Parts: sequence; C-alpha cells; structure tokens
Amino acid sequence: MRSFRFVALAGLLLAIAMAFLPMATAASAAGESTVVITSTTGNVRAAPDTSSDIVAVLNQGDVVQVVGTVSGEVVNGSSSTWYQTANGHFIYSGIAAAGSSSSSSVDTQGMSGRWILVDHATSTAKAIENGQVVYTAYVTLGTPQYPTPYGTFRILRRVANETMDSSTVGIPLGTPGSYYLTNVLYTQYFTSGGAALHYNYWSPDSAFGSAAGSHGCVGMRLADARFFWDFATIGTPVVIR
Repeated sequence: MRSFRFVALAGLLLAIAMAFLPMATAASAAGESTVVITSTTGNVRAAPDTSSDIVAVLNQGDVVQVVGTVSGEVVNGSSSTWYQTANGHFIYSGIAAAGSSSSSSVDTQGMSGRWILVDHATSTAKAIENGQVVYTAYVTLGTPQYPTPYGTFRILRRVANETMDSSTVGIPLGTPGSYYLTNVLYTQYFTSGGAALHYNYWSPDSAFGSAAGSHGCVGMRLADARFFWDFATIGTPVVIR
C-alpha cells in the first residue's frame, strides 16, 4: 500500500511539473531543425524570459539545433515566441531566423562559373569564379529586426541608380524604420521582397565588416559595389550563409 501511495504521489508531482512547462508548438513534433543567430550576439537562456540565467552567448551566423517553439516573455512589445534548443534552453525568436541545412551550411562544392558568397559571420561578400575567390569586400548586413535572409538566390533585377523608398516594402514614410534614399548606385536585387546588393553611402566607413545597419540588404562601399555590378548579371547566384 505504501509503495502504491508513493508511486501515485510521484505521478501527481510529475503531472504538476509538466503543467508549468512552456507548451511547445506543433513544430516540436516535426523533429529537430535549425535557427541561425541574426543579431551581433545572442543569449541562450535557461527559460523563455529575459530575467532567466544566460547559459551561453552565441555570435551572428551561429547555427543552433532546435526542437520547436514555445510561448514566453514578449520582448520589446514584439513577439512572445522563443525557440527551444535540443538541450532544453531557449533563444528569443527576435534574434534568430529559421534555417535549414541547405540555407545555413550551403554546399558550394559543385558550383561553377561566377557566383557571390555573402557570409554573416565575417560580414563579407566574395566574388567567386570557377571555385576561386577573385574579390572580397566587407559589407553591412541586416539588423535583427530586418535580417539579411539566408539561402541561395539569384540576381533578379538591376538598377544602376535607384531611389529606395521604404513605403514600397510596407514601411510608411515618417514611421520608425522608414527611409527615402536617392542615388543608390549599383543595386542588384536578389529577392522579390527588396533585398539587394548596393552602394551604401549613408553608413560610416567603420561599419563595413563590423556593424549591421540595413533592412536586409548587403551594403557596400562604392568601389566594391561597382566591382560586383561588373562581375554579376541577371541570374548570377547569390549564396548567403
């Protein structure tokens, strides 16, 4: 009888403990996937809230295995979604982007001809021709709120001298994050949502290679933007990892 009561009590305590655990979404049932850290650094926490202990600090471009998402603290009035890592820790969704083995660790061994490699970890863009790096430039990439996407793309459209207006991508002029930029040279769009390689004249020289500051684009110094304009054309692959 005593043994039965002990087992019953243990089962009750386990049920109570489970009730207080964050509820995972359906993504957990799909098995492990990956996320990529998009901010300069990212805290991994013991629980899905910013007051919990920091158990690790990751860098931009790091890839993390996750098992799903949970609802936790709403950060900066934005989202309550947190990623749950494979070892039971948590990463806020605002500092990471969903990835996959194909987007975060791109297999470039079989690529030939001309293509462009953009590396989040080093904030560089490399021009590659027949397997050889022929040019490297330091760049600015997207902020955590507007990250530069990971994956394999192609140059879709080119504009030699562009006016960039945030209202065309859903950010009304005069609101936070809006912009209106004239004479943006050597713009090469690689997503339909407006991400592009282009000359960035509004960031200080020190930002290239060290600071995020775009709305998802790959910003370059003038000479670098001109080189990539001459190097690429419509259809040139752009790999971002």
